Amino acid sequence: MTDVDASFDAAFIRRAPKLAIRAEVATDAPFLHDLFVRCSPLRDALPREMLARQWRLQDASHRNAYPAAMRRILSAEGRSVGRIVIDWTPNDHSQGIDLAVDPEHRATGAGLHLLRAWLEVADTLRKPCRLTVIAANPARCIYARLGFIAEQNLHDARPLLEMTRTVGRLRV
Repeated sequence: MTDVDASFDAAFIRRAPKLAIRAEVATDAPFLHDLFVRCSPLRDALPREMLARQWRLQDASHRNAYPAAMRRILSAEGRSVGRIVIDWTPNDHSQGIDLAVDPEHRATGAGLHLLRAWLEVADTLRKPCRLTVIAANPARCIYARLGFIAEQNLHDARPLLEMTRTVGRLRV
């Protein structure tokens, strides 16, 4: 674990003392697959095996593109309920790779605690934050409230927005 990862963990626990955060391990794969399926907007439209294939491709793509990324699992009352993946290694920014919270726990503020811990550490490092989000994703409004600004539409068929937040814009 790096110092930055430890800082993230500490920032998260300060914000959410009733929740737990830990490093992702290989045995988390079944949970991560299930989380991907439960969070997919296509979960009712596609066969489970196709969703499983999408998860494997996304997971492999993220691990290949961001091998040094911090990967954390969020737990509530001893049960895994979410995950966050942040790449701290770019020199000019921190990159949000993935954030997912089980639909049953979304209204608890767990995802917001993860985001705010990321932003707090990024501000300390004086790094802007970047992420990509599907334009229709309701989380886009949360990101905007936290200071993220949409920069561009990356793909016409499936509108993805690149959003960036400058240093020091965290609203508690």
